[in-house]
Amino acid sequence: MKKYILAIIIIIGLGLWWAYQSSRPEIIKIELPVAQDFDNFANENFNPELVVNDVPEELEVTEIPETADEIMEPEPIVKQINDVNLAVPFTSQAPTANWEQPFQDACEEASILMTVYYYQNKKMPSALEVESILNSMVDWQAEFMNGTHDITIEETGQLAQGFFDYQAKVIPNLTAEKIREFLRMGQPMIVPANGHILDNPYFSGDGPDYHMLVVKGFVGDKFITNDPGTKRGADFIYTEENLLAAIADWDKEKALTVGPKVGLILYKD
Repeated sequence: MKKYILAIIIIIGLGLWWAYQSSRPEIIKIELPVAQDFDNFANENFNPELVVNDVPEELEVTEIPETADEIMEPEPIVKQINDVNLAVPFTSQAPTANWEQPFQDACEEASILMTVYYYQNKKMPSALEVESILNSMVDWQAEFMNGTHDITIEETGQLAQGFFDYQAKVIPNLTAEKIREFLRMGQPMIVPANGHILDNPYFSGDGPDYHMLVVKGFVGDKFITNDPGTKRGADFIYTEENLLAAIADWDKEKALTVGPKVGLILYKD
């Protein structure tokens, strides 16, 4: 009788495990474009969204038209940039795998650090050094911003300005194409998000109530991110639909991730 009970318990356990695994989102795999340093974009003087080629010979005007009505300007041939992958270095928000506070909620600090190091063409130092930097950012926030664990995208910009002396611009009414426009110009975007909506099987439980990550590239309708919420977050892929559904700022009054769809761009004067 005990054997039958044990067998039933095992079967039920396996069934629950299978149901749990089946409900977790699948990992999206794509071929990543070659990662580009900020130096590849810093000295560009043309519009990085479009590349206009020379007009082909067959479209050139070879005869003088008789009337003004016959004059037709040849349309430029436009090549759309369809994929970008910025060389943003990665760190988890818990670089030494210590998920106690403040690292449980250090996604904002980690996102800023990754973005600043991209602009400075720096590699991430050791895990202990990164942990020390994140701690210093948290301490600065506590001293100068009456810091709390969850900060809005605007406050994240203030932290970047105060700690790293980088300018910050909040991008309102965020859309997928707006994100792509900045990526084409070599500018990664920090976005706030509802972690319960993000399709990331590496999150513990059902994901964080409020999260922040760096969008660093795209291929078609897939976005390439550095997600500090997991040690496996480098080059993590989200679909356009899922990422945009999750993006929302922190609402301090409601203490919920129900704010507007916004993003944050950092830059030096």
